[in-house]
Amino acid sequence: MTKSELISKIRDLAKKSYAERTFQPEAPSPYPIMDKFPSLKDIMDNLFDFQYEPFVSDIQWVAPRPTTFRIMLVNNSQFYLTYQGRTNNKEVYVAQVEGKKYYLESLTDQQRASESIARLLKYVTPDVNKMSPESEEVPPPETSAPEIGEPELETPPESPLA
Repeated sequence: MTKSELISKIRDLAKKSYAERTFQPEAPSPYPIMDKFPSLKDIMDNLFDFQYEPFVSDIQWVAPRPTTFRIMLVNNSQFYLTYQGRTNNKEVYVAQVEGKKYYLESLTDQQRASESIARLLKYVTPDVNKMSPESEEVPPPETSAPEIGEPELETPPESPLA
């Protein structure tokens, strides 16, 4: 086999193998901010055990430096993730949940942050938009007290001497 035959066979095999592959575009993420910050997806996977999508309603980028994200939960609660930079080829984040900071490079702090987020998810905050109109109407109180400004007529008690 000559060199030109070998090159043509390789070329044919390469065309054939590429033709067999069908390009399937990646499904769009429900949170476009994660496409810009791939390390955020890793942190969310760790905090929620790879199940964050049913519990997170939105992810907002709220500050450029330090890079801070507001994670909105489905029950209108929220917590913050702040990017602290790289240490030992690892992305370092700090989670602030209910005012307490958890340094997520530590496994124990990561577990505590997950537990705190689970507590947040247990809280149920009423959604004002879902309240029924009947529940908003409060009937006026019925009182038999006289209106202000009208003197109340009192009869003096009878004296025992009379």
